[in-house]
Amino acid sequence: MGYGEVKASENEETALITYFFSDHDICDARVLFREPLEDASLRFTLSSGKEVLKSETLQLGPVEEGQEVTKILFWGLPEDFGKERDSYTARIFVENGNETLETRKLSFSYRNAVLSNLKVLDFSADSEKASALISLASPTGFGYVQMPEPGMVDLDLKLLTGGEIVYSEKLENIPVMDAYYKAIYWPFLLEKGRNYTALLKVRSHSPALTTAYISEFEAEEKVEILDADVDVDEYGASVTVVGKSQVPFDGIIRVVLTPEGGEPQVFEETADILTAGKEDTVGIIWQGAPRGDYNVMIYVINPEGEVLDSYETVLRVFEPVAVVTPSEKSPASGLPAVLGIFLCSGVLLGRKKEKGRRRGR
Repeated sequence: MGYGEVKASENEETALITYFFSDHDICDARVLFREPLEDASLRFTLSSGKEVLKSETLQLGPVEEGQEVTKILFWGLPEDFGKERDSYTARIFVENGNETLETRKLSFSYRNAVLSNLKVLDFSADSEKASALISLASPTGFGYVQMPEPGMVDLDLKLLTGGEIVYSEKLENIPVMDAYYKAIYWPFLLEKGRNYTALLKVRSHSPALTTAYISEFEAEEKVEILDADVDVDEYGASVTVVGKSQVPFDGIIRVVLTPEGGEPQVFEETADILTAGKEDTVGIIWQGAPRGDYNVMIYVINPEGEVLDSYETVLRVFEPVAVVTPSEKSPASGLPAVLGIFLCSGVLLGRKKEKGRRRGR
């Protein structure tokens, strides 16, 4: 049995509350309906003493026999609300119309439970993944340092949007010997501009305690230029970019070549559609750049014109690459020069084949 957590008996007939968890921030419940109902709903209340702080009803409508429903409710209390209160009581009522079929309650303190010898150092989520860092606490004795015993935890991750659970994953019996880091990547596409909430529940085995952590984010594109895979020379540029988000990137690579005291030249190339872990290498060819020093700016730009990443370098051209215009009168005489241009293009395209099109994970 966990902190702020109850599990049901097997005596209920119409509806069975199989899981119920609550703390100051959230309430998580799972209900199994053993009979079909026409007007089912779940009502949640949070109180302190005799004062009801929050009451909310989630309408389910018709449910089928054997249907299991999981709902997560965010209490939405101010962050510093009620710190002076000793305890809270959360309740769930399973109802059909005006009839209450089943109810459950639990009490908990405002103060977060301590996971024995374990400590959750960080939990965060973004458009690419959710990640958690858990470590062993280091108790100290008198005059010596006592090594903490290994801990065992279960992780329950859920991703919600619009009040609905869109993804869940559980990891059980994880040994924490020193420090444990886990990243869970979203295996589906996210909607740009949509708000998501990641909820992580960490349950220690000894003692059996559960705590919850929340991370909110707005889904957005994210693409990074791989600095080590940027090549710029007198022939052109080769740029490798990698997706860092499950919001698809469908944009361009822009290279701005600016000579000292001269006008900038702009080159653009469309990149592949990128999602998290997917790479693409784009080759851009310029011709006839005069001898001199150049500032080179590389931008990754989305369809809205936003710069998602940039990279700056410099270029020195010792000998300009000749601009080739094949002669109309003697095509054969221009063949070597044209062949040189194709070879130059092949170098950049070769980079794309070698470094581009690589898939992550």
